[in-house]
Amino acid sequence: MNSGQRARHGKRQMVIGEDLYNHLIDIWNKFGHAKGGKSALDLMGERLKPQLPQFITSIKGDEGIMEKVLFGEEPEMYLPYHGINVAALVVKVALGMGYSDDELKRPALAALMHDVGMEKIPAQIWIKKEALSSSEVGEIRKHPLYGDELLKPIDDVAQVVLQEHERMDGTGYPQGLAGKDIHEFAYLIGIADIYNSLIHIRPYREKRYSSFEAIREIVTKEKERFPSSVLKSLVASFLFPVGSRVELNNGETAEVVEGNMASPMRPVVKITHDKNDREYDKPRVVDLDRDQRFFIIRSL
Repeated sequence: MNSGQRARHGKRQMVIGEDLYNHLIDIWNKFGHAKGGKSALDLMGERLKPQLPQFITSIKGDEGIMEKVLFGEEPEMYLPYHGINVAALVVKVALGMGYSDDELKRPALAALMHDVGMEKIPAQIWIKKEALSSSEVGEIRKHPLYGDELLKPIDDVAQVVLQEHERMDGTGYPQGLAGKDIHEFAYLIGIADIYNSLIHIRPYREKRYSSFEAIREIVTKEKERFPSSVLKSLVASFLFPVGSRVELNNGETAEVVEGNMASPMRPVVKITHDKNDREYDKPRVVDLDRDQRFFIIRSL
């Protein structure tokens, strides 16, 4: 495949990924106009579950969805976008932990549904820009209970949705569970939820963290609250994700074009600009794991 063919192939993949992403948003938005447990079950079983094979294949094949997840914007009414983004992140982290395609379907479905309980909370609370009152915080913290209630007939998914904010050290909610009492899928969703919130603007925070900054924040503040296997896979997958911009030790800037699960600090990069930010006519690709002269000094 020549460079022109690769470019067209990449563009086609991006369109496929964006179309699927937008289709999932449409499904969620239609659900937002319907209420009740039966609607939530219909959303999960009849609307979202059939999309899972293509969703997982698209993420594994790098068909544009991860670019939307990592670098796209989330609007003020962000819940549908957040749910899809978290599900995509869960798939990537679970893949890094060795999950098979068939095993990925359950955590992906639970992730798509993890905030369904927020539909029962007034929007003015979760889009509020000012600090929440104690009563508003209490209401927000009920959303796993609401999700469990809506999904109760599908007990395994309901359990994970109920536990998504539980933490390994017992500091989570709503039940204060700890360690192995918490489902592994809940840990996957919990860490993806934090990461996705950090890399996007929120009503209460204008700063949008880079992927590197988000990972550093999580490693610093959350390392006692998640299993090491989940944390390590998150770091390996998203320290410098494909598409992110970085500065090298010689001042050149580059785009990450391929990750390195074994050594996340040394991905494959395409060097595009010199130290004076002048764009090269012919970018060059460097595998930082093979060429030890170069290393990343910061994320851009």
